[in-house]
Amino acid sequence: MVKTPYETGGFAFSDRQAMAKAQREEEGIAYIKSSADMNDPKMLYEVYCQMIGRQLFETPAGYAFLHEIQKELKKNPVTKDREIPAIPVIGMRGGDSAGKKAQGPPQAAPRTGAKNVDYRLRFRASATVGVILFLIVVGMFAVAATGDHVNIVNYENKLIEKYENWEAQLKEREALLKERENALLQGQAGDDGAID
Repeated sequence: MVKTPYETGGFAFSDRQAMAKAQREEEGIAYIKSSADMNDPKMLYEVYCQMIGRQLFETPAGYAFLHEIQKELKKNPVTKDREIPAIPVIGMRGGDSAGKKAQGPPQAAPRTGAKNVDYRLRFRASATVGVILFLIVVGMFAVAATGDHVNIVNYENKLIEKYENWEAQLKEREALLKERENALLQGQAGDDGAID
C-alpha cells in the first residue's frame, strides 16, 4: 500500500493544511485524555457535551475521538439514560475527507419567536428620553441656583449672609449699650458733682 504524503493518525488528507489541522486536533485530544478523568462517566459526559457545544473538532480524527466517547457513554449504565447529543459534522463536502468547512457565506441559524426589531426607532426613542432627562436636570440646577431655599448649590452664600447679619446686629447692640453706658456714667458723674 502506498502512503500518501499527507497522512496522520491513520487518515489520509488532500493537502498539508488539512493534515496540520488534524495534527492540532490530535494534540488537543491527547491533552484532553491526560487532563480529564476518562474513567469517570459523569466527567466524561460533561467533557463530551462541552466539546460538542463548542464544536472543537472538524477533522475525521476529532470525529473518531468524539464517536469513541459517545459509544462509551451509551454503554455506561450511569450515562446511558441521559440524552447524549449527536456529533455535528461541520460542512463536509461530498467525498472530501479533510473536514473543510463548506464554501460560501455562513448561514444564520433560524430564529424561533424572534421579531424584526427596528433599532433606529429604539435609538430615536432612547435619544429623546436622554435629551428630556438632561433638560430636567438642567432645570433642577437652575431652580436650585435661583431659589431662596438653602440647598447644596447656595448654602455657603446663605450661611455667610446669615453670619454677616448677626455680626451687624451685634455691632448695633454693642453701640447702643456703649451709648447707654456712657449716658449712665455721665449721669452718675453729674450727680456726684452736684452732691458735693
